[in-house]
Amino acid sequence: MTISRFALCSLVLWSVLVPLAPAVFAQSSVVRSGSLEVGPFLGASYGIDKSRVMGGGNVTYALMNRIVLPYFEVSYFPGLPHTSTDASGTVYAYSTGLTDVHGGVHIRLPWLFKEKPLVPYLVFGMGSLHASATTGNQTPKGLSPLPINFPAATSFAVNGGGGLRYYLGGSGRFGFRVEAKVYRATSGDFSNVTIGKVEAGFFFQIH
Repeated sequence: MTISRFALCSLVLWSVLVPLAPAVFAQSSVVRSGSLEVGPFLGASYGIDKSRVMGGGNVTYALMNRIVLPYFEVSYFPGLPHTSTDASGTVYAYSTGLTDVHGGVHIRLPWLFKEKPLVPYLVFGMGSLHASATTGNQTPKGLSPLPINFPAATSFAVNGGGGLRYYLGGSGRFGFRVEAKVYRATSGDFSNVTIGKVEAGFFFQIH
């Protein structure tokens, strides 16, 4: 699946909330300084072979200027495949789950958009992608596949994208969030692919 298809899916999810904006232009921003938001999410990952359901959760804190919101996030990509060939022509193939643990910042854009209950933001992060230990096959050139164990491995990864928050009610303590971003590992077996993720979920403020 190409990045262009990922971008199309991102646009479809973003369009779910965008039409809600005109009805709420008269309200002020509901992002409060010092607020702490937590929320689970579900979504889909793209970019390796096909779309796959994934899930996770994050915690976001609004600094005093309310422009920068640091966050911490954990998510899981199930069953991602990998195939490689060494110099002798032996093919190695396996599927494994990737656990994403990272931190970063959400950056609001109040100078570009009139924020109401609908709050656009950019997102940048870095952290680790951990591939679980698994079994797979090695196929020497001209021979039949043989079973082989692949150990667990962890790689540093960066990510970036954007999202929308939609705050419900006058208090702004509950809402929906959609987000799209891409990941790139700097080392390891998945460093030659770009993984896309589109997610949607609820959030609520606990402070």
